[in-house]
Amino acid sequence: MSIFSGGFNPVPWLREKTVSALQYAVTLIDLANEPDTTIWYKRKLTNIAEGQLSVLVPIVALVHDAGADAADYEQWKHMLDGGSFALGTWCKKWKIADPRGVAVGSLLEVRTHDEIEEKSEESLPAGFDGDAVELRLEIYRSMTRRLLSEDLSDSAKRLLLWLLSHLWINEPPDVVTISRKFLPTDIGVNPEEASEAYRQLYELELIEMLNKQNREDGQDRLSVRLIVQGINDSRHPLEFQEVKFGFPGARVAGKLTSGQGFFVRLPDTLSATLGWWFKEKQELPELRDELQERIGEDTIYVEQAEIQMREDKPIIFVQFRYPLDAELELLEKQLTKFAREWVEQKLVRY
Repeated sequence: MSIFSGGFNPVPWLREKTVSALQYAVTLIDLANEPDTTIWYKRKLTNIAEGQLSVLVPIVALVHDAGADAADYEQWKHMLDGGSFALGTWCKKWKIADPRGVAVGSLLEVRTHDEIEEKSEESLPAGFDGDAVELRLEIYRSMTRRLLSEDLSDSAKRLLLWLLSHLWINEPPDVVTISRKFLPTDIGVNPEEASEAYRQLYELELIEMLNKQNREDGQDRLSVRLIVQGINDSRHPLEFQEVKFGFPGARVAGKLTSGQGFFVRLPDTLSATLGWWFKEKQELPELRDELQERIGEDTIYVEQAEIQMREDKPIIFVQFRYPLDAELELLEKQLTKFAREWVEQKLVRY
């Protein structure tokens, strides 16, 4: 008779199946308690088992008419330490199933030597198989020899060292992804030197573009392959194409910069008057140029100045980059002063 056919009493079936599910749950604790289970896995297995027990124990107690007390956490929490043995004790106390049958999972299985070794094996991250490691070592060997060569400029050596330092964590094992914007900063050269270093490594066939999309998608990331001739070189490598590195304002007076956005506070009367002229967001290239000129290119790089609307009122927003050791508060005071003067001149003019 099927459990889904009419006239079938599901209670005995539910009692058997729910206890069986509870047995499977506590086997996680048995596995966690094995001496060669690591601390991390023991904690994870115990957490998973606790979640399952918190659901299954009340169901088992209900279908066996054991009462609410049997489902109380204080009554079953010992299973989280004792596993199947503790389950057997709980079943005996509350007259649920055969305690000898449910406790059988606590008996350690006799494992073969291969099974013991298999459990103790550490999984390697992707890209750390034998072939990948061998290719990386070959690249390191070949490239370190080239670093001794006098035909490499200082910036090219810097770029090659940077690529090698990032090779070990990448996949595929001979590919490194670089940033068009931040490469000059990464290797400590200016944008022109970074472009020349890239050209030199490319022409010496030490690197190649991974695919055509990298040079046409307009994205910041650029993937290149480090080449060892006769090992991983392409039959039809892409022709060299100029790549521009860096971005305006990356350095000011030769110093690394940080980006900042700043809202210029205007007097209420000036702000109200400004609202007559501006009703929506609008860039102010003339103001950007004014701020850049008055503060100076050796002090700041003004990226953008624009009108933004806040609560239907116009406000001036300036985005800029400044040297890391500069006094930000002083720069913001200068931006406020010069922006106010610019607005006043505009309003007087019109």
